[in-house]
Amino acid sequence: MKKTLITLIIANAFTATTAFAAADVGTWYAGGKFGWSHYFDSSTTQQSNDHGEQFGNVGTDGDNVGGGVFTGYQITPWLAVEGGYDYLGNMQFNGKNGASGSQMKSQGLQLTLKASYGLNDAWDVYGRAGAMGYRAESDIKGNNRFDTGVRPVVAVGTEYAFNKNWAGRLEYQWVSNVGNENQIGASSDVSSVTAGLSYRFGQHE
Repeated sequence: MKKTLITLIIANAFTATTAFAAADVGTWYAGGKFGWSHYFDSSTTQQSNDHGEQFGNVGTDGDNVGGGVFTGYQITPWLAVEGGYDYLGNMQFNGKNGASGSQMKSQGLQLTLKASYGLNDAWDVYGRAGAMGYRAESDIKGNNRFDTGVRPVVAVGTEYAFNKNWAGRLEYQWVSNVGNENQIGASSDVSSVTAGLSYRFGQHE
């Protein structure tokens, strides 16, 4: 009798979170994320100081805080469209010809498709792919230059539904070749690792 009761309690604990792994079809969700950004595979050969002296391949410090906000619409149980704003942090320059103290920073608006695979009723893994419209800016001793463009963005992550309305996610994202080196003197790939929280609107009982 006791074993049966314990079994029922455990079973109820696992089934208490019904099919929340993705938002209900035809509903919206919104949330925010915060974490760490990393600039890598950077090119700064065209970067120059106020005297026109090129920095060449200078050293960089590409680790910084990043984050953003997002919203999405659940098209099918496994497919959603998602858009949002990302602050990608900044990359500090260091090296010859007065490069130290200069930086490149970037931000962007993105639109992606998000495909999910449920591991159980509350937990899934997902991938996102689409495009980001970015704005990148270099600041060299107070001399600012900026560039805009569109680049591919991909992400992979995992999401856990705490209940029918609230879900948390952990995500890795990569944006290719942010910044036009000929325009602002630098370009870089940008990756980020973020933790996020979202609220799902209009979920069914």
